[in-house]
Amino acid sequence: MTTPVALVTGAAGGIGRATVQAFLDKGYEVAAVDAVDSVRQLPGELDGDGADRVKSFVTDITSEDSVNALKADVSTTFGRLDALAMVAGMVQTAAPVTELEPDHWRQVLDVNLTGPFLLARALTPGISREGGTITMVSSWWGRSGHAYFSAYCASKAAVIVFVQALAEELAPHIRVNTVCPGNIDTGMHRAALQSEADKRGISFDEMKGIEWAKIPLKIAGPPASIANAIVWLASAEASYVTGASLDVNGGVVFH
Repeated sequence: MTTPVALVTGAAGGIGRATVQAFLDKGYEVAAVDAVDSVRQLPGELDGDGADRVKSFVTDITSEDSVNALKADVSTTFGRLDALAMVAGMVQTAAPVTELEPDHWRQVLDVNLTGPFLLARALTPGISREGGTITMVSSWWGRSGHAYFSAYCASKAAVIVFVQALAEELAPHIRVNTVCPGNIDTGMHRAALQSEADKRGISFDEMKGIEWAKIPLKIAGPPASIANAIVWLASAEASYVTGASLDVNGGVVFH
């Protein structure tokens, strides 16, 4: 039986790392992709005996040349691709639209939207037509706008609609979905809390208390909650799910 292969972007981050681990636990080989060199150490830091099934690739997903090089490397290393999980993303520095630098706006959209486009464009031809999947990570802040985070909200809303368009294009051979996390307890989430705290002139703990109190389940979710949703969407159990956006948010948004 052929071992399935998953490619995970943002693999050095909290959700990305958990997603690599979740795919390994399901028996996949994994291409772990990130823009930072620390992704090279990831195989040796994972739980269990699956380190030999992980290969790391340093890639700038906003660069067409870098993504094309990744395509060639993955083809040479694995010879197949079954699941593409686009976890990489960034949160903007909190700022009103009138003070948001255009370069920062472009950077946020490049990472959160153009990167997924370039990856889908380059890697889709190599994804299996028998059970192949693409899953992108949006956000519950892609469901509506929030003050001081206009670039982030706009980019994540666009991901949801991009997934719907791509799902229709690739059906019935490849399923395409997105996961919309709520507050997940990662370094990026904590950085966003700190940025907002600085804007308001309050402490990090005060900001955390304000935000976590809004969550019906009263905590920011563990990274594994998103990883498990991504792996489920890539599985045969979700074989009739495409073009969907799955909310995993502790109840902050009901649809």
